[in-house]
Amino acid sequence: MPLTLALLLCLLVAPLPARDKPNVIIMLVDDLGSGDVSCLFRDVVKTPNIDRLAKEGVKFTSGYVTAPLCGPSRAGFLSGRYQQRFGFNGNRDGIPTDIPLLPSLLRSAGYRTGIIGKWHSAGPMPHERGCFDESLVSATSGPFIDYFRPKLLRDGKVEVFQEYSTDLFAREAESFIRRHADRPFALTVTFNAPHILRTTKDAMAHLKDLEAGQAAGKVVDIPKVFTARPGEAARYAAQFPGDTARADTVATIVALDEAVGRILDSLKATGLEQDTLVFFFADNGGHPEVRSENNPLRDYKWNLYEGGIRVPFLARYPAKWPAGRTFAHPVSSLDILPTCLAAAAIPTPAGLDGVDLTPFLGAPTPAAPHENLFFAIAKQAAVRSGQWKYVRDQQGGQHLFDLEADVGETKDLALSEPAKLKELAGRWEAWNQRIRDEAK
Repeated sequence: MPLTLALLLCLLVAPLPARDKPNVIIMLVDDLGSGDVSCLFRDVVKTPNIDRLAKEGVKFTSGYVTAPLCGPSRAGFLSGRYQQRFGFNGNRDGIPTDIPLLPSLLRSAGYRTGIIGKWHSAGPMPHERGCFDESLVSATSGPFIDYFRPKLLRDGKVEVFQEYSTDLFAREAESFIRRHADRPFALTVTFNAPHILRTTKDAMAHLKDLEAGQAAGKVVDIPKVFTARPGEAARYAAQFPGDTARADTVATIVALDEAVGRILDSLKATGLEQDTLVFFFADNGGHPEVRSENNPLRDYKWNLYEGGIRVPFLARYPAKWPAGRTFAHPVSSLDILPTCLAAAAIPTPAGLDGVDLTPFLGAPTPAAPHENLFFAIAKQAAVRSGQWKYVRDQQGGQHLFDLEADVGETKDLALSEPAKLKELAGRWEAWNQRIRDEAK
């Protein structure tokens, strides 16, 4: 073989040197339960592409979001701050324009930024915030996107598509990756799947029906507007006999998993796989209305038991992070912003609540990134501190759980461990007072 040809072949097969600034892709999914990802607690729904992230990256088995509902959770992730600091407590609130967000920080450092999918923050839309070079998002801030005829804003101009939304978002993400393969980019893909299309009944009524059926040992076909591609729910009818709503949701989740695979494949095809930092997580736990599952975690979206705030949470950065690692210490969606900034060597703003996870991922016996994680919604409160979890429910009842021994929060230790209960309740009160003082 001629020497020049041999050298050329070596160059073609040799790995490319790592970039100084990695690309960033964040995939945020809507109401996906931890019981519906096959690399986590149960292998009921097959999610090979989501599992691929766990195999090639890091699986966080105690990954949390900051709120058990869409809007506040997204505000915490985008800002790296507890959203209570700037008064974002419910789905109708918005992120103030003076709060620095991850995309704006990356854009200021030379990244090409884009967002595709659901936007759920009142006030200026993405194209008006100075964060994104490109945007294709909900026509208005809100919980719903039509799966079958999505009406969206592309850089502020309305477009209506005759395409299944999950497939559309994957296709748009593939295009963004190809068009910006020659420079650092940051892309946020906020899938609406598997969120409901619209309500059919009060959510709490759905929950009561489901719990009553489970207690009686019966299958309850909770009514829902179907969200899967036409005809695909039938593929799962035999797996969930008599439960057409659940079969439809599983088909919706499978389509979501396929979209994740398309994005990962696009990175590989463009030679960017090694130098792209990818995060995948859900904005909150599953919900009976959606028919996503959190088992073995307790309860659902809207509350602070594990099923509401502990979510599928995976990350991959082949150039820097070990593959196939399971990380058990609690982490938070707050950590995504400082981790991405550190990877890109961008100074982090003051006042963040998240931390850079990279030093913990590289340690043989890692320490816990957080001493405490705090949660508050309506009248509810919670603290995750090591193995311990404190919960104050909507009625004011106080509970204590050892999550290492009881991940399903079935054994309340409030009476047998009163000192620990008091300690964690005091930590939450002190945190809450700091937040209230800052918000004044």
